[in-house]
Amino acid sequence: MRKIATGAAALWCVLAFSLFAASGKLPPWEKNHLLIGQGLYRANCVVCHDIDKPQAQSKKFGPSFYQLFKRDKMPLAAMKPNRDYIKVRVKFGGAIMPAFAKKLNDNEIDTIIDYIQSK
Repeated sequence: MRKIATGAAALWCVLAFSLFAASGKLPPWEKNHLLIGQGLYRANCVVCHDIDKPQAQSKKFGPSFYQLFKRDKMPLAAMKPNRDYIKVRVKFGGAIMPAFAKKLNDNEIDTIIDYIQSK
């Protein structure tokens, strides 16, 4: 009986993911995840980084993250945007950027990156 319930739950999850993927809409649990990412971004990143304006229109000190994952290269690095590099940069900082390893845990940093990637 337990195996049937587990199999039914797994089937339901696959079906739910398929329906949301086909519709192009985010499932409710993903929307909440991105809202958390938005809150973390606003609390920690927005002071220095825009996310809704291109670099040319930004008046912030740090580079703009506007459509970051749709770009060919990151603003201050000659490489395609990737999660691992951004995570290291957030954790340990850079020449001017402060480190956030003592303020944000890995899960929170991943949630911020998910939010940036969704924009």
